[in-house]
Amino acid sequence: MLNQVTVDVPAKRGAEDSGRYFKYISEFVGLTRADVEVIQQTKPIIEKHLPEIVSKFYAHLLRYPPTRQLFLKKDGSIDQAYVELRMRHLTNFWLRTTEGNFDDDYARYIDYVGRAHTSHGADPHIYIAERYVIGQVGFVQHAVAQAITQELRQVDENLETLAIEAWDKLLMTILEMLARAYGNEREMETFDPLVAVDAETVDCLAEEAFALERDKATIKPSKTVVVGKVEEIPEGERKLIDIDGLSIGIFHFEGGWYAIRNLCLHRGGPVATGTLAHCTLTCPWHGFQYDITDGHLLVDPKAKLDTYPVSVKDGVVEIRVPVQKMVETETPLKPNEFRVADVPPGKAHVVQANGTSVAVFNVDGKFFATQEACTHYQGPLSEGTLDGTTITCPLHGSMFDVTTGAVVNGPAKQPLKTFRVTMDGNLGRVE
Repeated sequence: MLNQVTVDVPAKRGAEDSGRYFKYISEFVGLTRADVEVIQQTKPIIEKHLPEIVSKFYAHLLRYPPTRQLFLKKDGSIDQAYVELRMRHLTNFWLRTTEGNFDDDYARYIDYVGRAHTSHGADPHIYIAERYVIGQVGFVQHAVAQAITQELRQVDENLETLAIEAWDKLLMTILEMLARAYGNEREMETFDPLVAVDAETVDCLAEEAFALERDKATIKPSKTVVVGKVEEIPEGERKLIDIDGLSIGIFHFEGGWYAIRNLCLHRGGPVATGTLAHCTLTCPWHGFQYDITDGHLLVDPKAKLDTYPVSVKDGVVEIRVPVQKMVETETPLKPNEFRVADVPPGKAHVVQANGTSVAVFNVDGKFFATQEACTHYQGPLSEGTLDGTTITCPLHGSMFDVTTGAVVNGPAKQPLKTFRVTMDGNLGRVE
């Protein structure tokens, strides 16, 4: 349905005129109710091909240096967990799109995404040049047309034509919604050489992301994990635990118990450490807000944090978590170990030492380690800028000497905890 604007929503959830603008542009390009019905009719086709579309979409992004950089760890390797997170978010959007319910929430979300690619978004440090947004919408447009042709050419050529036309009109509308946040381009193209991509790994991540979003209600292999005693998490408090590399926040809120994955949908921030008020959990990095009761993103109720069932038995808090399926690319290290090649000079890398996140810094070939969390507001120091021996927090600009942990410049007032680093050939270890 193509609906009128019905409610007022704060600008942080998308421009107030998003619904009206979507309707205006969809009418301009000729997207009719009949087209919407055809889009709904092709839902099984899009669902069938969506893992492949998402896989190729991200392989394309990872191939080009200007877009690849958004998915890299500090050591230059692909952040597979974050790529899969974005794949799930994209899969969720296209599954939602095939339902054909283009209401105000849908339009506001697209507007919000458009601004998130520019300096007008929640994170002013993120900017995706408009040309790449245009290119990727065109990429999806071509992929959808290919899928429709493959499935309908020998079955119903008339429906094939109608479906391709309907999707073309919808994608033109979506592109305009995304593009209206842009002004003048501010980044010059550098024409860097393309990067080889491990297509098999990307395919695996896309298949997993699709399965997780499509089959949310399907029973999956899981296990029970003891969180602790009830008295350890009083009313209004929380506890963070790590299970097989999965960070989870367990909340005791207004008599209820809730467990969410500690990974913001925006940039993977530690959302479970954010402020909680009136059921709204706010990520400390860039202010993305979620409903603690079911994990949904306030700006887009269809997008949700992973949540886990919590039970209390005989005064003991337990949660059910899925058995993790990992994509292995190299021999695993111990949590407190790192390879020298993973931390180039002037870069940082995160390891775990006795349950604590530690940032390892390479200063001209010498390695130093401090706590990962900034003492001001827990910003991720490994994502900051290292200049000589000084690391600058990416959130509020606090500066520290990584060799001693001392504060160089505020707003932080407390020094960092430091850790001893030992080397064994090409292997480093935080003690």
